[in-house]
Amino acid sequence: MAKEGETGKKKRKGNIGIPPDFMIKYVSLPHHSSGMATDTYSTESKEYENSLDASYKKGKGIYYTDMELSSRIIKFLEIPCGAYILDPCCGTGNFIVSARNSGHENVYGSDIDANAIALCQRKSGIKNITVLDTLANNGKDILRELHLKSPVDYVIGNPPYVPINKDITIDTPDRLFLKSVKESGSNLFIAAIYRAFELACPDGVISYIIPKNFLHVASYSKLRKLILSEKTILSIIDIGVYFKSVRGEQIIITLKNSHVPNHNIRIYGYGNNEFIKRLEVPQSFYDNEILLFENETDFRIYKRLESSYKKLGDICTGYVGRGKSKFPSAVTGKDIRKFSLKNAPVPQKGNRVFIQNIYSAEAGIIASLAGNLEASETVTVITDRDENMCRYILGILHSRLCNYFLLKFCYNNSKLTMHTDAKYLKKLPFIINSRTFDKVVSIVKLLEQTRYMSDEWFEAVESLNDVVYETYDIGRAESGYIDAQMRGVQSGKWDYNRQK
Repeated sequence: MAKEGETGKKKRKGNIGIPPDFMIKYVSLPHHSSGMATDTYSTESKEYENSLDASYKKGKGIYYTDMELSSRIIKFLEIPCGAYILDPCCGTGNFIVSARNSGHENVYGSDIDANAIALCQRKSGIKNITVLDTLANNGKDILRELHLKSPVDYVIGNPPYVPINKDITIDTPDRLFLKSVKESGSNLFIAAIYRAFELACPDGVISYIIPKNFLHVASYSKLRKLILSEKTILSIIDIGVYFKSVRGEQIIITLKNSHVPNHNIRIYGYGNNEFIKRLEVPQSFYDNEILLFENETDFRIYKRLESSYKKLGDICTGYVGRGKSKFPSAVTGKDIRKFSLKNAPVPQKGNRVFIQNIYSAEAGIIASLAGNLEASETVTVITDRDENMCRYILGILHSRLCNYFLLKFCYNNSKLTMHTDAKYLKKLPFIINSRTFDKVVSIVKLLEQTRYMSDEWFEAVESLNDVVYETYDIGRAESGYIDAQMRGVQSGKWDYNRQK
């Protein structure tokens, strides 16, 4: 049997509002409560989840969606009366119990964890649930085991997400299925999405909670492209770090199981226990990575920067990547400050820029000219031409504009610690502007020679930001917006105006 999350796969519930033209045509449904009270069932579910060993849950990708979120999502989705609803990785059944308590009768669930299924049957009274490995079995067999004659209208849930390896496997003879999963990121939630395509009818809806990094990590590219070309993304809700014991951030992605041309994806945020609509983006805008723009201004700035400038990876003539030195004297990430080194003077000659590989939104890029010094693996290295070109790169990297682009459009607005790896840095819009080149270099030289974080140092940083905005032809309104965005996430330690 598949080791998907043998106890009750992670559960997070997610559904998003669906445009009227995508609704399955049923009579409208009056919402009402039935069965066990939500509070009581929530307690039972949490007690069961807490009884599972923490390391076991983490290893198998088992984290349940609480009843509070699952009920909110069911209500938000507004599933029509009469729709057939299936959660293939239901654990203790929070999603289907929430649907049943909202008045839906055709609810079905399955999970590999017999104890979780027994609890759901005993406490909820729902009969259409069974112990079943839905990753190892194909869609037809799953539907037959659930006594369903045809694919369902809604596939919902929070499948397990954990990498497939020698300990986490899917026990199926279907080599083509396993090949697709492996080529699409080799994770259990990827397998669950492929199975959902088999379980939902062509006009059906799939709504899953999955890792946010699915939207931009290269290993998931194959499945992303398939979804963008053959399915319809109705909406995406960015719920951030909702599951505190889960590494990473999460989204709720809702798909129509067929392609609709000229469709707009509705993007939502999550705050104050509500799903808040941000904007709509044409699905055709994306050809691979899917960025979650926070508003129309972000979308407009991104499009202009992308269309107007080449990338750092296209212009940089040297190496961009991790340091490789094993020598004790090699510079580490902790040895680097903004525009200087902690324990050594800034070299005056050489063509290397050293960047702390650990990136946090609170601090932004931390980098220095490093001459010809050696770098450890905790450092990202950029080499290019001479020391003045390196100083120009340093000035651009430290600017609020660069950090805004990196945070919003390379890291997809993640609030967690990331890495300044080459794959991100090479995406940065980059221009060698003869009008401002010398200005940037002069300010960086001043910063190298000025007492770190003194008033004069901060004033030079502000001057640098102004020159970088000039370099990229960013006007006052947009620069003010970018400043406000970055000051909203960066530590006050780096905000000279706030300090004053």
